[in-house]
Amino acid sequence: MGHHMRRFAAEDDDYERTIPDMVLFRRMLGYITRHRRETSLLLVAILASTVINLLPPYMFSLAIDRYITNLDTAGLALIGAAFIVVYALTFAARFGQRYFINWLGAKLEFDMRLDIFRHLQELGLGFYAKREVGSIVSRATNDVEKITELVTSGVANVVADLITLVGIVAIMLLMNAWLSVITFSIIPLMVAFLYIWGRRVRTVYRETRKTIASVSAKMEESVSGMKEIQSFSREGQTRREFQQVNISNMQANVQAGQVMSAFWPVVAIFTAVGNCLVLWFGGNAVMSGALSVGVLFGFMSYLNRFFWPIQDLSGFWNSVQSALAAAERVFGIIDTEIEIRDATDALDLPLIDGRIAYEGMSFSYEPEQLVLKGINLEIEANATVALVGPTGAGKTTMINLLYRFYDPQEGVITVDSHNLRKVSIESLRSQMAIVLQDTYLFSGTIMDNIRYGRIDATDEEIIEVAKVVGAHEFIERLPEGYETDVRERGGRLSQGQRQLVSFARALLANPRILIMDEATSSVDAYTELIIQRALKRVLKDRTSIIIAHRLSTVRNADLIVVLDEGRIVERGTHAELLEKGGLYKMLYEMQFRYEPPREAVEEPAVLAPHHRPADEDSSG
Repeated sequence: MGHHMRRFAAEDDDYERTIPDMVLFRRMLGYITRHRRETSLLLVAILASTVINLLPPYMFSLAIDRYITNLDTAGLALIGAAFIVVYALTFAARFGQRYFINWLGAKLEFDMRLDIFRHLQELGLGFYAKREVGSIVSRATNDVEKITELVTSGVANVVADLITLVGIVAIMLLMNAWLSVITFSIIPLMVAFLYIWGRRVRTVYRETRKTIASVSAKMEESVSGMKEIQSFSREGQTRREFQQVNISNMQANVQAGQVMSAFWPVVAIFTAVGNCLVLWFGGNAVMSGALSVGVLFGFMSYLNRFFWPIQDLSGFWNSVQSALAAAERVFGIIDTEIEIRDATDALDLPLIDGRIAYEGMSFSYEPEQLVLKGINLEIEANATVALVGPTGAGKTTMINLLYRFYDPQEGVITVDSHNLRKVSIESLRSQMAIVLQDTYLFSGTIMDNIRYGRIDATDEEIIEVAKVVGAHEFIERLPEGYETDVRERGGRLSQGQRQLVSFARALLANPRILIMDEATSSVDAYTELIIQRALKRVLKDRTSIIIAHRLSTVRNADLIVVLDEGRIVERGTHAELLEKGGLYKMLYEMQFRYEPPREAVEEPAVLAPHHRPADEDSSG
């Protein structure tokens, strides 16, 4: 996890974009323009708020020149009332502005994350095999937040700042063009300072983000590995390593603070110079009668306001670059091509018997690195087939292709003579179930995790399948029984208990094809015995494919297929293969020879398999 966080920081600051800025801007703004009414109301609120906010200095100038100078109390009272109206309108406009910014920001996050999530669900396993989970999650959280901030409040603030600047310049020119030219003479110096200062700020803040990522990574790494740290007495070394990254972060923050502390004093100098120029030239003009006191006061007020939007705009470009990099990463996921998808003329697979055929099939994850070569295999309906072979022989890949997580480069796979490429993926997978070695349970109750196999199952059906696989006994012993929260990834249960829940979940789905991928290799002998007792019932009346390191189930398989280096090298029953004296016998003698046979025990009835049409042979 630690190196993930460091990589995120590097991606954030050093990401080299290939998509033009305007393309990314249009796509980001496209999420906002989906809601045209709210966007229009936001722009109206920004315009109203900004324009109204420009009025007070001019009104002060008017009050001095027209009413105070002429001792007009009635007019002064009138303009005082106008101030109340202006501030009330400003409050209403700003309230509307903040409301629509927050509403559009929330909708943008919702829409963008939903688009990402929908697309992630359609992407094949090949996409996930090449990426880390943390990186994908970061795209849907951190990067989307950056985009939202820029497109909503960032763009809104820029629009307001630009209107403010244009408004101030226009009003000052209308009030007195000569004094305006004198006032704006300091702008070139100020722009030069902001350019140099902005580059320096970007450099120091990049360093602060990198160092805080290192601190977070080291902290997370140390907490996660505390057992190993204490086991090897590495507390002192780990503490020194953390102190080193912590010092680097502290130094980066101090440097950033120094750079930031220079901004306002320099801006104050420019403001002071501007005020000095206005006061000197304007004051002389007032004394000579060429300028009124009210206009001089208004000029000085607008001059002080002039620097506020410039400060906002100076930091906006850095936010733009960060958000554009985030946008390219987010759209990179959304634009990823879906390799495994339904054909345009895909048919729904009818209720299947479970006959499987691999015909002339070859497959590679990477070009020119074949994992499976010329596979030809027929599996009869309701047969139990075991795939065995050394690690890396291609056993799991056979299953991945059957589930259509990938498509073969050569050959076809059929189920009941239906080419998998020509049927809908959902209709195929809905009639299959898989139990993996590394069982994944979702946060929630045991009841919910088993029900994942079939959402409409009743509590009674769930308890029934739990009894069949031997899970009911341990579940009943838990404090809350079936309502026990298993927590993240099923962390509250042991490996064996998670495996039993996974078996129950697969059995509840009542599949026509059941796959067990080394499903008992990580459990203890007692749990495996419980599973083996249930397997005779679980495997009955459905096609089953078993990948196993242990030979407990393999012995009784109808067909054993031996794979080696991506090819089928042997096939037959347990006795036939032992007599043949090939690779299977060698594996058996190396690994399985001393494994005692397990005795079958009478078990509760399993759920009946899917009913077949009346004109078919129900015996399979």
